[in-house]
Amino acid sequence: MRPVDLVLDRLDGVRQRGESYQALCPAHADQEPSLSVAEGDDGRALLKCFAGCETEDVVAALGLEMKDLFEHSNGDGKVFRSTPLNVSATLQPCTLENYAAVKGLPVEFLWKQGLRDQKYQGQPAVRISYRGVDGAEEAVRFRTALHKSEEGDDRFRWRAGSKALPYGLWRLNAIRRARYVVLVEGESDAQTLWYHGIAALGVPGASNWKTEWSEYLEDIEKVYAVIEPDQGGETFLSKLAACAAIRERLHVVGFANV
Repeated sequence: MRPVDLVLDRLDGVRQRGESYQALCPAHADQEPSLSVAEGDDGRALLKCFAGCETEDVVAALGLEMKDLFEHSNGDGKVFRSTPLNVSATLQPCTLENYAAVKGLPVEFLWKQGLRDQKYQGQPAVRISYRGVDGAEEAVRFRTALHKSEEGDDRFRWRAGSKALPYGLWRLNAIRRARYVVLVEGESDAQTLWYHGIAALGVPGASNWKTEWSEYLEDIEKVYAVIEPDQGGETFLSKLAACAAIRERLHVVGFANV
């Protein structure tokens, strides 16, 4: 991984500005992005906090060392780089603007849900923030392609240390007031339902539903599950149906053949 990507992966509020980035500085209580991050001609990560924080303090707050800002070689002058992502899945880069266009959603709405442009292994990606019930960020998933490739689904990467959880938990109080929830596969379906005023939670992958997640749904009268007409949909339905805590409240929403 390039030093600049290593740094960006640990920052919040990342915004791309031409060839550089702005982000919230981790070395002070930053409210507006005041940290500039760029890549030098020699591959090093260049950091500057316009609020006055020393680079050493910023690096320490990221859990890194100053040497991590520089590319490392193996002694023969060969630089180790991460394997490039397979970007043949789409001709368009996976930017927030392109993602919004594909999903038919306003960029401003997605921005409010915490989506941001960010590089992942040097390629454009959309950073998707997973926040808990209290609104604090608990995990991050990167979308690196707009569509599935012919080789399979290789659109997503979890940030190191992130654990899967339902997407949209920070909306749980509103969902309980609505007294129903629609469970869908993935973040974009949940975002679409939110935009249209429908209470929903996203499951990050049909096979990733965990029985303990039913605790989030204890006070919700009706649980609707959108089952897609593919193998993933069958897996999703079987996992939900096996969950005794929600089985009696589960209502399946399928797709009619036309």
